[in-house]
Amino acid sequence: MDPNYEEKLSHINDLIKLSQVDGKESHMELNFINSVAARLGIEKIDVEKIKNGEINISFSPPNKESKVIEQFHRLIILMGIDKLIYREEVAFCVELGVRMGLNYNAISEVLRKTLRNPAYIMHLDEVEEIFKKYSN
Repeated sequence: MDPNYEEKLSHINDLIKLSQVDGKESHMELNFINSVAARLGIEKIDVEKIKNGEINISFSPPNKESKVIEQFHRLIILMGIDKLIYREEVAFCVELGVRMGLNYNAISEVLRKTLRNPAYIMHLDEVEEIFKKYSN
């Protein structure tokens, strides 16, 4: 399989897992995941196979930090899209961000600011600035 496609499937898998953490997949969450998949060129059948556990997906984060930050930003959007944020979702984002190689302090700051925002959203440029602040 094309490594780039595998990386995209891994990201969709992570989004699906996040949407299932609270036990309730909302239509907004599913629409967002399908929209991201379409933009990434992921076939709908592959998204369904991931949801149904028919494809074994290995964790494959991007090599470039800018792409990792974009993926983390999508996780943050998905977490807040239904306006209900559970501790388990926050913990999942922290764990995944660390596994992706992101700075823990930057992850924490992004999540704190997201949770303080009544809309539960942060723009990508704000997220990038926070990660830039913590980069070596």
